[in-house]
Amino acid sequence: MVDRSRAGALAVVLVWHGVSGHRPPPPSRAHATHAASTTGAAAVPPIFCNRAVNLGRMEAIGFDMDHTLAQYKAEPFDQLAYRGAINKLIGLGYPPQIAGFEYDITRYQRGLVIDRARGNVLKMDRHKYVKVAQHGMREMDPEERKELYDRSRPSFDPPDFTNIDTAFMLVDVCLYCQLVDLKDSDAPGALGARSYAQIYSDVRRAVDLCHCDGVIKDDVMRTPADFIDPDSMMGAMLTRIRSAGQTPFLVTNSAWEYTDAVMTYLLGGERDGAAAFGHADWTGFFDVIIVGARKPAFLLDSNLPIFRVRQSDGSLLNLENAEFASAASVAAVLRAGKVFQGGNWNHLHKLVGLSSVDRLLYVGDHMYSDVLRAKRSLGWRTMLVVPELDKETRVRKEHSRMREAIQDARDELLSLERELADLELIVEPLVSPAPDAAVPADAAAQRDVLGGALAAAKATLAERVLAYHRKFHPHWGQLFKTGYQNSRFAQQVENYACLYAARASHLGFYSPRTRFHTIVDEMPHDRHERSSQP
Repeated sequence: MVDRSRAGALAVVLVWHGVSGHRPPPPSRAHATHAASTTGAAAVPPIFCNRAVNLGRMEAIGFDMDHTLAQYKAEPFDQLAYRGAINKLIGLGYPPQIAGFEYDITRYQRGLVIDRARGNVLKMDRHKYVKVAQHGMREMDPEERKELYDRSRPSFDPPDFTNIDTAFMLVDVCLYCQLVDLKDSDAPGALGARSYAQIYSDVRRAVDLCHCDGVIKDDVMRTPADFIDPDSMMGAMLTRIRSAGQTPFLVTNSAWEYTDAVMTYLLGGERDGAAAFGHADWTGFFDVIIVGARKPAFLLDSNLPIFRVRQSDGSLLNLENAEFASAASVAAVLRAGKVFQGGNWNHLHKLVGLSSVDRLLYVGDHMYSDVLRAKRSLGWRTMLVVPELDKETRVRKEHSRMREAIQDARDELLSLERELADLELIVEPLVSPAPDAAVPADAAAQRDVLGGALAAAKATLAERVLAYHRKFHPHWGQLFKTGYQNSRFAQQVENYACLYAARASHLGFYSPRTRFHTIVDEMPHDRHERSSQP
């Protein structure tokens, strides 16, 4: 808990740029970003805004660690989980032949949904219509997909469906689909009588065990540079937060030993880490540190107990709820140490001295455990880290001509549809025609010609859209789009993330008094009114 009146100089000289607005890439149909001006300076990485946020009002700004402050090198990190999970599945009785499976990091993306009962992987639009589907590794044809998901609408809720909310789960979906193919193959009894749902449960259990028993974390702690991307802006960002009189805090599900190793690698350097900012170690950047938080339960259950962590050996000491009864008792708790394990949102609010729930900004990568629950259940302000944004924005820029060609094809299609509709009203009027109304002799022939042109225009448009989406991902297309609609993932970002960016440290490029604003929301009739004006 910091003194709100405290304002110190940064340990390094940073130039805080002014703020100017520009339009974002998808997902949002009507939202903007406020990014710092680049006049006379290098381009400032953007933070995109769905819901107005005044950083100056924030009393506390907190962060998740895994895939948020610590951005992992996907290929080597995922291989640890993938190989470890295969070994555990073999131990559960799966055939040794699965040791020959290979992990394909390019095959899947966040935002997909697993149909556990059918062995399928789905991509939906914001209305929950399934637009792309695979059974195992095989793409389903449109008729098969529509038969399953259009003619009767599932709820897409657990336990039959699982959302791929985080990069951690890309290993799950890859391994699951490979096992679905093995089950469907001619290999006699390869997986016994295991159902698709049981296979997924086994995969999830195996991958989760790898995150808990050291299969992954031992290697990362041993050689963190092999698995974690450094971020030279992180120390300056955290220093800026505290210098603005705000409380920087960390809430992670990882245990203390692993958290200490990862954060020491990220913030322990002499040039841009703890020593450069006058701290003994990385913990000096934070006023409150909570490990083993068990999110999302941390955000939901106010009865979860909290423990003090002894930093020297990681041992735990009990803390009583009475020690959080007053500001004075909380201050005494913090004087004795600022590293804790477990607890819940209520403990956190008291530790950071929060006066109102909307004065806390939490930055995380997990749609459900970090952002959705924090926003929906607690009313926190939220920022989602979406590393894929770097690629999405780059590909959009590189292939802007393809978007223009798609729009041209769509305009042509709409023009033909209107022309055909007008002709059909003449040939088959909705009301009795006037006695002297003339129907062109070749109207039926004209209708046939237009129908053929319309079919050709549809095919052209479909080809262009597919080619464009494959520039982003060969199977699933844009992360934030499904055809012309925002994807389900994009809808969740829009609904629950006040801000979103490719990296948490982008906050360090903005003034602590920055106001992020949205642009005006628009409905289709608003755009129609504007486009019809002379």
